[in-house]
Amino acid sequence: MSITAVLKNYVKFSGDQESELVYTSGDLTDSPCIQELVSLSIGNNTVNIPDVDAFTVHGLAIVPPSLNAVEPILKGVGGDTGITLSATQVSVVMLGSTPPASIVINVAAEVIGLRLIWF
Repeated sequence: MSITAVLKNYVKFSGDQESELVYTSGDLTDSPCIQELVSLSIGNNTVNIPDVDAFTVHGLAIVPPSLNAVEPILKGVGGDTGITLSATQVSVVMLGSTPPASIVINVAAEVIGLRLIWF
């Protein structure tokens, strides 16, 4: 069985400048189509990238829980400075052709119900 994902990024500007930008990933074949809810403890939390036979992990959408106030920091490894993500908005990361075995998500306070969508 095959699953194809397509990621579309849409940016719309209004006000003094009116424009719309749409970027698409094209077909991302053999997507694992996995969603999981995780709870994060204070500090570094290692998240393993799904390794599913005959499927390719192309990327990840990180969806904060409703009313979340904690900004997660996405890292490659625990010692990285990382990138601070939005506490309330979805963050999408496209992975290269050889995804890492894991990523690290650091939080300053416990987060319950962070949704990870692997595509």
